[in-house]
Amino acid sequence: MGARGTSSNSDLKTAAAEALRVSDEDCARVDALNRAAVSARRSPEGDGDHTPSFFEAFALQGIRVESIHPGHILCSFTVPTRLTAAAADNHHHLAPGAVVALVDEIGSAAAVADGQHLKVSVDMSVSFVDLAAAAPGDTLRITARVLGHKGYYSGTHVLVANAATGEVVAEGRHSLFGKMKVNPPPPTPTTFIKSNI
Repeated sequence: MGARGTSSNSDLKTAAAEALRVSDEDCARVDALNRAAVSARRSPEGDGDHTPSFFEAFALQGIRVESIHPGHILCSFTVPTRLTAAAADNHHHLAPGAVVALVDEIGSAAAVADGQHLKVSVDMSVSFVDLAAAAPGDTLRITARVLGHKGYYSGTHVLVANAATGEVVAEGRHSLFGKMKVNPPPPTPTTFIKSNI
């Protein structure tokens, strides 16, 4: 029985490894998507401080910053079908993962707008109040504000609501930590003119 169990475990491990294997073709597809996202988001100056991932471009495409002040950002976002999921009643609404991505990105942006360095997320708490209030084509109002800073720690609050009805879709709290190194801008080229004078 021991040898038989070992063979079974070995077969299961082999089957699991095969199921999780990523083909070269799939790797090439993801690489192409990442390259497209980078070239679409690269600034004209080519500063390269932050290279967005395919996911960031996918999740945030179409977001519009309406106003930005120190510690406060107001955005609008029309719910695209690519970020929806079917509910139990077969109606589509903004997917929970898309809401979390918005809380993460807009919450981080509020901290940066308050003069903080780039930080990493250490905790997020999202309450999905009424996802049905975010159907495809609905415009959302996303408000993020800084709750405060202590040392290298920052806290933000993000409210996602339907812009037309005011119904709250979700509410999130986002904790960030760290003083990540920010690349300084490249030096301005200087032109020297040789003169015989």
